[in-house]
Amino acid sequence: MDFQTSVLDIDEITKQVSVTVPKERVAKEYESSVTQAGRSVKINGFRQGKVPRHMIEKLMGDRIRFDVTNRLVNEALRGAFEEHKLEVIGQPEVELKEVEPAKPLEFSAKVELYPQPIISNYLNRTVQVVKKVVVDDDVDQSMERLRESKADLKPIEDRKEAAKGDVVALSISIQIGDGEFSRGEPFVDQLGSGKLSHEVEEQFVGLSVNDSKDVVITGAEDHQNPGMRGKQVTYRGMLHGIFTKNLPTLDDDFVKTIGLEVETVAALREKVREQLSKQAEEEVKSETQGALLDMLVKEHPFKVPSAMVDDEIRGIVARYGFAGREAKPESIDVNLFREQFSEFALNRIRGAIIIDRVGSAEDIKVDEADRERMIQRAAEQNGSTVEATRKILLEKSRIMSFLLEVRRTKILEHLMAKTTVEYTDVPEPGVPELGAPKPDAAVKA
Repeated sequence: MDFQTSVLDIDEITKQVSVTVPKERVAKEYESSVTQAGRSVKINGFRQGKVPRHMIEKLMGDRIRFDVTNRLVNEALRGAFEEHKLEVIGQPEVELKEVEPAKPLEFSAKVELYPQPIISNYLNRTVQVVKKVVVDDDVDQSMERLRESKADLKPIEDRKEAAKGDVVALSISIQIGDGEFSRGEPFVDQLGSGKLSHEVEEQFVGLSVNDSKDVVITGAEDHQNPGMRGKQVTYRGMLHGIFTKNLPTLDDDFVKTIGLEVETVAALREKVREQLSKQAEEEVKSETQGALLDMLVKEHPFKVPSAMVDDEIRGIVARYGFAGREAKPESIDVNLFREQFSEFALNRIRGAIIIDRVGSAEDIKVDEADRERMIQRAAEQNGSTVEATRKILLEKSRIMSFLLEVRRTKILEHLMAKTTVEYTDVPEPGVPELGAPKPDAAVKA
């Protein structure tokens, strides 16, 4: 490489790369580009390939200098990154000093690097979580929810206003702060059930069919969506219909219709208890992993490139549908959501990097058995076959993210095997529902 390069440390992830391209190389590239342009340019009065050089430079000199500079800058930076082993994230901020065909090309580029923090004190830690125990009341509630899921809905025709206890058909859009409203999502449930939160649902009581209403609240500090915590949240609801609910009788005949491979009420209760216990166990496991990661993130507040944070914010916004259900991450204007999600995104990235760095320090490798265990687990969670799940997860577009998740899951399991868990006996509401989705086992960056 005939470029001169040097690297100046600005901070732990920011470097300034200085490059000088010799004037001989600049002149050679410029001459080659002028010659190539002369072969193809067409000017009235001259045969193709016979246009005088001074006319080519007059007409195309600025464009040629731009193309040559751009090409040399890109080539030099690639070489500098390889020479100095820089794992660059995002686009470099390039500052040119001078651009003349007869002079050296000098420029500097500020770049951000993928964080490589040293993670310490991650083994033999102690975390506290609430122990979840499934009791008869939890089973009763899940059984009731199964009945409700099979209920017949009958339109209410003698009034137009929604009342508490009615099943309502709403479309709900959500606005956080001054951001844009999300795309309307269907909500069909009993008004007063608390699915939207009791505070929101109470304000939709009295709303007439075909009317809409904005309900403004402040997001709870422990809201399951971190982007709503402590923020002004507006729920815009359009009421499409109101219904009464006719519940089926909970007997053996009903049990045979619900597809859980049981035939009696007693057997159903045992099945429900078993699934609730398994889900509670998975939830405690996830909370335990989260508690350990939260602890390590607080102890290792390393810098993260802004490009990584912005990409994570776009992913969060797309996942929760705040820019519309069909919005792709790359099309989202991150400036609209940076205030709400920056801290949450930053901590997710730090957590993922900490997991990866621990895996490297502990030399944790993934083998075929690890991969098959994850496929089996995913199949069980989604109620699918192992073969179908394997086909989906090993698709070309998914295999890299799947293998990354397998590795991070194994690293977390390694950490948890060396972590002491202290259970508290404080009961926590909200035992997971039968068939409810489970939390992610690993943070993804």
